[in-house]
Amino acid sequence: MKMPATPTAATLPLLVMVAALTLALAQHAAAQQCGSQVEGNTLCPNNLCCSKWGYCGLGAAYCGDGCQSGACCPNKRCGRQAGNATCDANQCCSQHGYCGFGVEYCGAGCQNGGCWADRYCSKENPCPNNLCCSRWGACGLGPEYCGDGCQGGACCQAASVAMADIIVNHDDTTSHHHSAAE
Repeated sequence: MKMPATPTAATLPLLVMVAALTLALAQHAAAQQCGSQVEGNTLCPNNLCCSKWGYCGLGAAYCGDGCQSGACCPNKRCGRQAGNATCDANQCCSQHGYCGFGVEYCGAGCQNGGCWADRYCSKENPCPNNLCCSRWGACGLGPEYCGDGCQGGACCQAASVAMADIIVNHDDTTSHHHSAAE
């Protein structure tokens, strides 16, 4: 029996399934290992999730149930509710035992991490780990901390001012612009 040269309605679903399975296996094989499956409990780069099987990636298979670190959905458990576990770098453990950023995690009842009650920041008293110090003296990330009035850390406006001082010349070299006030 001779096979048709083009996929038919009967063979097309099978071809799609084989292609999807091949792609999934290739991605899994190339994924970086992480978490408790690796010596040193390695974290994934760029906020990728570390799956319950110890591989870095994005999506439900990596960030869903059993996610060990990164941008887990739901958020990683911590504090009294999780055997006094701590959160990944820069995150706070809320009073309800979830890791994250913002007032609901770092404010009243925060159990560990960069809790605001434990820390008031200023130009003279900077936040840890390059967190921004807001105009109100709270450590965090995002526009409300790193935007207007940011007192230190990874402030958005400090970066934009620094970039404005660098000029790229037509010959691909760089020079620095100095204002008259300097």
